[in-house]
Amino acid sequence: MAPPSVTQTILASSEVEEIVKPVKNLPTLEEIKNAIPAHCFEKNAFKSIYFLIQDFIILGALYYILPTVEGYAGWTGLLIWYWFTGMFASSLFCVGHDCGHGSFSNYTWLNDICGHIAHAPILAPFWPWQKSHRQHHQYTSHIDKDKGHPWVTENDHLDRDWIAKNFAKFPLSGFFRWNPIYTVAGLPDGSHFWPWSRLFSNTRERIQCVVSGGLCLICACVAFHLCNYSVYNFIKYYYVPLLFQGFWMVMITYLQHQDEEIEVYEEGTWNFVKGQAQTIDRYYGFGLDSALHHITDGHVAHHFFFTRIPH
Repeated sequence: MAPPSVTQTILASSEVEEIVKPVKNLPTLEEIKNAIPAHCFEKNAFKSIYFLIQDFIILGALYYILPTVEGYAGWTGLLIWYWFTGMFASSLFCVGHDCGHGSFSNYTWLNDICGHIAHAPILAPFWPWQKSHRQHHQYTSHIDKDKGHPWVTENDHLDRDWIAKNFAKFPLSGFFRWNPIYTVAGLPDGSHFWPWSRLFSNTRERIQCVVSGGLCLICACVAFHLCNYSVYNFIKYYYVPLLFQGFWMVMITYLQHQDEEIEVYEEGTWNFVKGQAQTIDRYYGFGLDSALHHITDGHVAHHFFFTRIPH
C-alpha cells in the first residue's frame, strides 16, 4: 500500500533516516464505504450460525476419521490430519472472531454466546481476546499502540535478550506464538487467562476473564475425560491440534500485516485510514479462502469496517 501524502521519516536506527517522497492523499473512510456494495454490510444471524455449525461438523468428521487415518497412515497421516484440523479450528476461530466484532449478528447477547461456543473449545478466552483484538483494530500500524501486533524497531531488537532475539529463527516457533505465548503468557499485551494481567483495567473485565477462561478450562476438562484421563492422549489428540491451529493463526496474521511496502506510523503522523490501509489481502486458492471464511482475501475491507462487515 502506498505511503501517506505527507513526507514520512522512517527511523531504521538512531543514525539512519530514509525520506519517503509524498504521494497523493488516501480516500476518506466515507469514500471507501461508498465504494463497497451495500449488501456487504448486512449481518445475517442465520447464515452466521450455519457457518458455526458447519465448522463443528467438519471438525467432528475429522475426529471421526482419525482412527482410520492413524491406523492406515501412522504418523504421516496424523501430521496431515493435524494440518487440516488446525486449519478448520482456525475457521471456527474466525466465526468467533466475527462474534467479537459484533458482525456475527445484530444481537450482542447472541454474539457473546456464539463467540464463547466457538472460542472456548480451542482455548481462546472470548471476552479477553475481544478486548485485545479491538485495540489492534483501533491502532493498526501505530508503532506504539498496536499492542497485539507489536512493531519492533532496530534499537528495541538490540535491547532484547538472546532468546527474544533468536526465537523467530527457531523453525517451530510459529506453533507456540498463539498458545501459550500470546494467550497464556501474555506477550506482549497481557495474559488472556489471568484476571490481574495488564490487559484488564477494571472489575468487569476481570470477571469476564474468569468467565471466558473458566469455559476454556471446562472444555479442556471435557477433552481430558474423552481422552480417558491420559495426559499423552490429551496432548496428542487435543493440544497438538491446537498448536497447529495456532500456527495457522500466526501464518494468516503475519501475511495480513507484513510486506516490504508496509508503513508504520508514529504518534502525530498516524490516523485511522492510514493505519488500516497498511493491511493486505492474500489469496490462498484451492478453496482455502472460502474454508477460512475469507479472513484471508477480505482482510482490508474488514479492517476499515470491522464492526460492520462479516467475513
